[in-house]
Amino acid sequence: MKCFQTQSRCLLTVLAVLAMTASLYAQRLIVSDPNHRARLPEVVEIPLAQVREHTHLQGNFKAVNATTKEELTTQIDSQTSKILIAVQIPAQGSIAIDFLPAAEEHASPPLVFGREAPERKDDYAWENKYVAYRVYGPALEATGEITSGIDVWSKRVPNFVIDSFYKHDAEGARTHNPSLSYHKDDGVGLDSYLVGPSRGCGGTAIVRDNKLWVSKNYTHLKQISSGPVRFEFELTYAPWNAGGIEVTETKRITLDAGSHLNKIDATFTFAGTPAIDAAAGLAIHLGADFAARGSDRILSVWDTPQDPSAGRIATGLLTDSKQKSSVTQIDSQALLVTPIHSGETISYYAGSGWSKADMPTQQTWNRYLEEKLSELKRPLQTQWKQVNPKP
Repeated sequence: MKCFQTQSRCLLTVLAVLAMTASLYAQRLIVSDPNHRARLPEVVEIPLAQVREHTHLQGNFKAVNATTKEELTTQIDSQTSKILIAVQIPAQGSIAIDFLPAAEEHASPPLVFGREAPERKDDYAWENKYVAYRVYGPALEATGEITSGIDVWSKRVPNFVIDSFYKHDAEGARTHNPSLSYHKDDGVGLDSYLVGPSRGCGGTAIVRDNKLWVSKNYTHLKQISSGPVRFEFELTYAPWNAGGIEVTETKRITLDAGSHLNKIDATFTFAGTPAIDAAAGLAIHLGADFAARGSDRILSVWDTPQDPSAGRIATGLLTDSKQKSSVTQIDSQALLVTPIHSGETISYYAGSGWSKADMPTQQTWNRYLEEKLSELKRPLQTQWKQVNPKP
């Protein structure tokens, strides 16, 4: 027993020395804006193998802001073997990140959340600190509520609201108390966005003969990532008739911490024609103000809620890709239309803001969309820098 204890102490000593030696040669990650400016909150992706190579950390680790010593929220993406880090580049245009050993597998506090809501058929809702959205499944379709548009919930608090919205709404229905409905603003937020059969905030359609041909509710959902930095899932839609062409769609939706915008990748398959026009859209409700900006790469709607006391709901859609897209309006909907072949994907960003939260004016919202497009065109840069060992 004594021999075993001696060996254990020796092993611990060796490991400690190795860790200390590795730290002397560890490197620090510098994340910077190419124009040395402050940026909106976003997520930076670093290959996990690269982190281990430059830091010599083989076990559990955590990411820390080297200046403030604040721990950064991270997530390991098992699909891509990358580490996702929620960052906000400050005024000097860069942030230094140290990777430090962690005693155990590190669980960062969640910055994104989502779930299916069986208490309301099969709603599927997701959110981060700023925004919340939902889509509708087959159980709800069976009741006659049919739409493949994306719904918007408005909120003014950083905490998650999905659970409380559904809980209070169900209690209101049970007790016949309409003040508990999530259609009423209780100081946290509300659902006052009418999606109906429209494309809502970023839904898709096929355009043929100047008409929109749309699917019904999603038929299958696949959860890909549930946080704490990135929330990602995939929706499959049953084939539908698009003016004589049978079309199927798979839509992948990704919401990162800190962003108002979902990244959406919609893939369409069809036969009988070499190409079709696929569209991503925004509803334009009565009294709303719509504009195309950024050389038609940005669609912006300063929209009207169902409850006039709820201020204004901002929605936006943008693309930074080289897709040959055009802007049009059909049936009170703003559309970004892209010709595609079967099996091809249209990629875009769609999201919302609220005048009673952090988007008080239409100008604020438009600046946000323009800045986001600029940042997508100029992604963050990363480099490793040797850390000078302490004397």
